[in-house]
Amino acid sequence: MSNFDLPEFFDKNVVFVGKGKEGLNFQKFIETFGNVKSFRFVDQKEDPSYLENLKSLDLTNTVVVKTPGCPGRLMTVPYTTPTKVFFQCLRQIGAKSIGVTGTKGKTTTASLLAHILKNAGYDVRLCGNIGTPMLEALENATQNNVFVIELSSYQLSELEVSPDVAIITNLYRDHTDYHGDLNAYWEAKRNIMRYMDENGAVIFNPEFEMIYHWTADCKAKPLPIDLFENVDMTKTKIFGDHNKLNYLLAKKAAEFLGVDAMSCQNGLNTFEPVRHRLEEVRTVRGIKFFDDAIGSNPEATIAGIQALVRNRGAVGCVMLGGVDRDYDYTELIKLLKILMIPKLVLFPDTGAKIKAMLPSDYQPDCFETKDMASAVKWAAENTPSGSICLLSTAAPSTVLWSSFEEKGSLFQQAVLELPN
Repeated sequence: MSNFDLPEFFDKNVVFVGKGKEGLNFQKFIETFGNVKSFRFVDQKEDPSYLENLKSLDLTNTVVVKTPGCPGRLMTVPYTTPTKVFFQCLRQIGAKSIGVTGTKGKTTTASLLAHILKNAGYDVRLCGNIGTPMLEALENATQNNVFVIELSSYQLSELEVSPDVAIITNLYRDHTDYHGDLNAYWEAKRNIMRYMDENGAVIFNPEFEMIYHWTADCKAKPLPIDLFENVDMTKTKIFGDHNKLNYLLAKKAAEFLGVDAMSCQNGLNTFEPVRHRLEEVRTVRGIKFFDDAIGSNPEATIAGIQALVRNRGAVGCVMLGGVDRDYDYTELIKLLKILMIPKLVLFPDTGAKIKAMLPSDYQPDCFETKDMASAVKWAAENTPSGSICLLSTAAPSTVLWSSFEEKGSLFQQAVLELPN
């Protein structure tokens, strides 16, 4: 493995705020390469005053490192982050980097791009918010690697360096509870391109005017996709207009690196869909069950419903509800009414909010529950045969589940256990 020069950690005590997978990964990395004196975790479970108590540290011999899950605005002392350390190491290796961010579509776009590049012969490392920690992906890396990095707003918020190429899929209202307000959320996203020079490129959907404003203040080359470009999706396993856009973003980045259009199309044709993203689970008694557990805001759920209706058939039941992030459900409810979707499963907390918003001339059968197995059982008994039951909650999962992956896995398990 490469050796990294990390002088700011040399012979220092490291205090890591938060734990989780990224914390444990950082510990392994910094104890291998940082020549640190000591390492310890602090978090809320062990010490409710953990952020206040950071003020008592001697910062002349201590480096504080923060997990992405803790908002920087709550920190009481100067700190660094695993993402910052990763980009510092990436610079030392000299490998090319493509960062992918946006409110929705990051994972599919990043996975599809990595697949296209691998097919075209590039030595690709796919990492970041997608599951493989960035620092882990540095193992035995050389300047010949291309890093495709999914970056959340949490990871971007303190970044002071940008990747070589940035893809911004879209910008919707989200994560205002973490960042404080919508502007702070968008400014965090902007860091993916803020520090680029004239060799960089920003690839984006031109429907989002805010990104055009950002490119005006950026030295990098703006490369908007052509929304009307024809894409042959007849041989692909992914479908829907939103996935066409994801592909166009990935294709534009691949072409910037020198991949030809035919190789991009071959990559699209052989791409396996990412789990919990409009994933067909099973057909039971004529009902097709689709897992779109990643659909955690109204725009994503609308895109999922539209993709299914246009490509797979009528939707007979939608499972909705989760953390209340003050999203606007008006357009989603309009779509449910236009399609006259007859059955809804509603989870707390936003399930009740959505139910209260339903107009008098659209009153579907609603089943309110906290339990996924009960939800699936009810849907199997009530969804019209010949239609689709869709899990796409239009809200984050963490009222009832630890993550969208857990929610989707429980849905799939319950569907697979249904009697024929």
